[in-house]
Amino acid sequence: MLKALLKSEVIISAICAAGALYLFFETKAFGNLNVYGAKLGPDIWPKLILVSIMALSVGLAYNTIKGVLKGIIPASDKIQFSAANLRFIAAAGLIATYLALLPLVGFLVLTPVMMIAFMYLLGEKSKTWIFSIPFVLTIGVVLVFTKLMYVPLPRGTGIFLKISHLLY
Repeated sequence: MLKALLKSEVIISAICAAGALYLFFETKAFGNLNVYGAKLGPDIWPKLILVSIMALSVGLAYNTIKGVLKGIIPASDKIQFSAANLRFIAAAGLIATYLALLPLVGFLVLTPVMMIAFMYLLGEKSKTWIFSIPFVLTIGVVLVFTKLMYVPLPRGTGIFLKISHLLY
């Protein structure tokens, strides 16, 4: 039974709680502002979210241990690799790849490519939707963020920087 507990959600919950605790202490570098006598600042939302992650992780670990001890949760749950699980892993890999390549390739070039791949991964069949929506959404996001809100988006390096300068 101990092996089952170590392989179940308890380990993942502990890792999530520890990561959230580490990030919670990192938010002290954000600084605070005094607003109406209360200390509000850029660290309030991250701290709230991280405390929520820690509480949910502890709750999940507690419920798992309680369920295994009562016999409600079978001791040897094995992960089944179905098509949905593989699609989820591929989606997570696609998002990680997007985040890694974003500073190098830039938002304008990489986002439509990523959206096309993501739509294909999710099973979209219509070629019209796959090749029109990503470009329309990317142009909309670029216009809103760069022209209305004056927020710079990653432009990329090398040839991608030149493409970004040509288009916006």
